[in-house]
Amino acid sequence: MQKTYWLLFIFFFHAGLATAQSDSAFIRANYQKREYRIPMRDGVRLFTIVYTPKDASPERTYPILMHRTCYSIAPY
Repeated sequence: MQKTYWLLFIFFFHAGLATAQSDSAFIRANYQKREYRIPMRDGVRLFTIVYTPKDASPERTYPILMHRTCYSIAPY
């Protein structure tokens, strides 16, 4: 019984890794990544990453999504 649980765990763990790698490849292929340090009033500079679509042009408009976290800046 315990062996079955370990096999299921290993299977789902590897499936999750494959999905994460394919998501990262899709983002690299379709988005441009820019890194900025934005100065704050107290002198601290916040590290920020901006992803923009590679097919962006003045004729095409896209929505904006802002997400701040103190953790990882995956998927790159």
